[in-house]
Amino acid sequence: MPGMTVQRVHRGQRVRVDGHQGAFIVVRVDKVHSLANLELWDDPDQVLWDIPFRAMHLIHENVSVAA
Repeated sequence: MPGMTVQRVHRGQRVRVDGHQGAFIVVRVDKVHSLANLELWDDPDQVLWDIPFRAMHLIHENVSVAA
């Protein structure tokens, strides 16, 4: 899966998750247990609970600024 495995997770990051389709947004982080709760990017009613950081891959977004 493309993207780097997440070692530090912050609320609001976009990630992909091993074994799941689509992009997710980090909505809660448990740094003590290295877990996060995630919402599906295009359907916030679909939530993944207690996902280990090692199963997440950061989505790198290329932002270009028009001159």
